[in-house]
Amino acid sequence: MIFHEINYKMPIFKNCTLGEMLMIGGAVLVTEILVLSLITKILFGFAAIGVAITLMSFFHLTKLCLTKLEKIKYGKPHSYYKHLLIKKLSEIGLIKEIYITRIGKWSVRRI
Repeated sequence: MIFHEINYKMPIFKNCTLGEMLMIGGAVLVTEILVLSLITKILFGFAAIGVAITLMSFFHLTKLCLTKLEKIKYGKPHSYYKHLLIKKLSEIGLIKEIYITRIGKWSVRRI
């Protein structure tokens, strides 16, 4: 029996778990409010216009991002993209390496 399969969180929408949906939704909301509010404040003098546009387009943009995440996750094992993200962030130096990594070929023959 594979025990990590027992604790796997069930996908809710487009093969994404609730935590992933909340993470993407929060990131989309914060980014969209900041960018659109700044743009409309510069162009029209009112940041509320950007907030209104954000509230109208939030659902559609979140759905688009979840579709892209589904395509990234297709055919990969559970938590593959999380491992890949942590690996890239540790290569850049934003976080401390928590996985042992090796570049090169592994040999399985006996000496």
